[in-house]
Amino acid sequence: MVEQKQMVEPEAKPLHPDEKPKEDSKKQAPPGPLGVDAKGGGQSDAFGLVGRQGGNGLLNGGGGGGSRFGWYAAEVQSRIEEALRQNNRTRTASIAGIRIRIWADTTARVTRAQLVGTTGDSTLDNAITNEVLTGLQLKEPPPSDMPMPIVLRVTAHRAS
Repeated sequence: MVEQKQMVEPEAKPLHPDEKPKEDSKKQAPPGPLGVDAKGGGQSDAFGLVGRQGGNGLLNGGGGGGSRFGWYAAEVQSRIEEALRQNNRTRTASIAGIRIRIWADTTARVTRAQLVGTTGDSTLDNAITNEVLTGLQLKEPPPSDMPMPIVLRVTAHRAS
């Protein structure tokens, strides 16, 4: 038989009546319930998560990878993927992790697009840049202080 020492919890020091606990500025509760970047569906879960486009405080305060503008980049990426699926030339293409730079204006329109590298097919590169991306209408304009270009990585696999 193994003998185990009894664990003793440290004593909590009482606060002075005038002393307030220090708040950790890095640990702030997110506004509203936590959310995931997806439309809600199905039954609720025991964690109290809700479906909310862009998320809400689940990872570093807003969905989209934790950056200040990540939520917007996620919206843009979703719109680009939708546009690639709708275009006859890009719908059946296999795109292996190509990086794309886009510039969006205050009317939520992509004014310029540039591939970083190539897909290996110049006609496909041209279709992505000129037919799909340049002129694409996004769902909302970028935040006024968001730096341009927005750089995204897009991967598309040919349906089998």
